[in-house]
Amino acid sequence: MTDAQRTQAMGNFAGYIRRHNMTPTDVARQVGKPRATTIGELIKGVYRSNADEHVRKLNMFIEQHARAHAAALSDRFVTTLKVARDILIVARLVQEGRTMGLAIGPSGIGKSRCALALHEKYVGSIYLSIIPGYHHPKGLTHALADRLGVRRQGVESRYVPKLTQLERVIDTLRDSNRLLILDEAHNLTDAAMEVLRAIHDTTGVPVLLLATKDLYDRIIKNADPDHGQLYSRFDVIHHLTEGHDIYAGGKALHTPQHIRDLYNELPIKLADDAARYLLEVANMLGYGSLRRCKSLLRNAARLARKRQGLSEGEKVTVLAVDLERTEALLRRESSEQETVKQRRRQAAGAISG
Repeated sequence: MTDAQRTQAMGNFAGYIRRHNMTPTDVARQVGKPRATTIGELIKGVYRSNADEHVRKLNMFIEQHARAHAAALSDRFVTTLKVARDILIVARLVQEGRTMGLAIGPSGIGKSRCALALHEKYVGSIYLSIIPGYHHPKGLTHALADRLGVRRQGVESRYVPKLTQLERVIDTLRDSNRLLILDEAHNLTDAAMEVLRAIHDTTGVPVLLLATKDLYDRIIKNADPDHGQLYSRFDVIHHLTEGHDIYAGGKALHTPQHIRDLYNELPIKLADDAARYLLEVANMLGYGSLRRCKSLLRNAARLARKRQGLSEGEKVTVLAVDLERTEALLRRESSEQETVKQRRRQAAGAISG
């Protein structure tokens, strides 16, 4: 960046935080680095080391902040889907109370997509999906240190003792009020959950976990005092699909409009019978749901294009028969296919009833 570009960018930044009644300290707490003193020097134009990197990060901050303060989220998925609305409410309660929250639901209902939308909405938030390697204490600490930019530390001096990686994570998060979003949290080991509890207790940052029921079952074990201590930290626990088991007389979780909204960005048109088919799959909690719908629809579109003589990328109308053939191809075992068909018929009866 040239001096003129850097000066203009920092002038825009200074004006923006002034209009929103923020100080360099407020910004530093949300972004981690650069620190408040560095931000002040950048605004004055007297800071040079890594200046371009810091300026870009601060520019990204105000862009995220501006998007977060828009009238509504642009993603229709988040604003129309009940699961997403519930997760947004849990996140708000967790953020306001600076506590720990747990949103529970089966795989495939949209938790991960909403978690990413939350990360976009809450400026300065840290998003982490617990993939293999992040599930144990060391992996979790490394991943958080990476997100916070404190993975490495310089050589220890006689005056400044070298901190452990966990201590650097805690120092960076302390009193920052940055929302920590952990997706697929059921993959965390018990020891990693204790590390997470320690981070929350020490720093006061709000923590939102999105997980399957497996994690909930683990933390409510009364025989384990450690889990009991952890359970007491969760002020907000919400079962996302409670009351939506259609086989037990519950209300269907998804509507036809949800199906169309989720996939209207694809070059695909759903016939009415195909929309009903996907609706039945989406409401088979634990057996199908939205993730299954996406896989079926993409593969059915290929079959439909072949049947209609269309090239890849052309808009195609998908029929229920395309979805049925796709499901048969994806589920080779005849017994499994019959089980799926039976569950789908039950779902259709429950929805229509």
